[in-house]
Amino acid sequence: MSSSSKDDDNDPVMRSSTERYERVGTNLDWFIILASASSIFFGFLLKIAVNPPSYFAFFDNIILLAALYAVTVATAMFILPVIFHASHYRKLDVERLLPRNKQYILIGIFCVMLAMYLVLGLLLTSKLPGGIAYSLASLPFIAIILFRSFTRGW
Repeated sequence: MSSSSKDDDNDPVMRSSTERYERVGTNLDWFIILASASSIFFGFLLKIAVNPPSYFAFFDNIILLAALYAVTVATAMFILPVIFHASHYRKLDVERLLPRNKQYILIGIFCVMLAMYLVLGLLLTSKLPGGIAYSLASLPFIAIILFRSFTRGW
């Protein structure tokens, strides 16, 4: 090991500089995974929209369209930080980027959850009346909220 790399390990400025960029890299990994997953989800919804089942009514198509828009917004929110990082890499302010990324991910997750709720409700309306179907579709999200509130609090 050369003495310059050993000095860099002990230098708080160099160490904190690399730690900050490692935090950005770890943060962007989540966005890449979520963008990929929501893009696959978008593909499934698009296939349903292109070839809708024969029992779909006008209202069902509107719900499907809303789910497609929600997944589109979610995918965009997951891709924005990656684009921002790539275009501003040389003058990147890590301390401003991380809170902004959190906003993007919260919007994206909300949109994916909305799309999942709409699609689950749409699926259940093929077997149950509309009010019951959308009530049952909300149960997984209520369970998540309850689990989160009991384990960590808001």
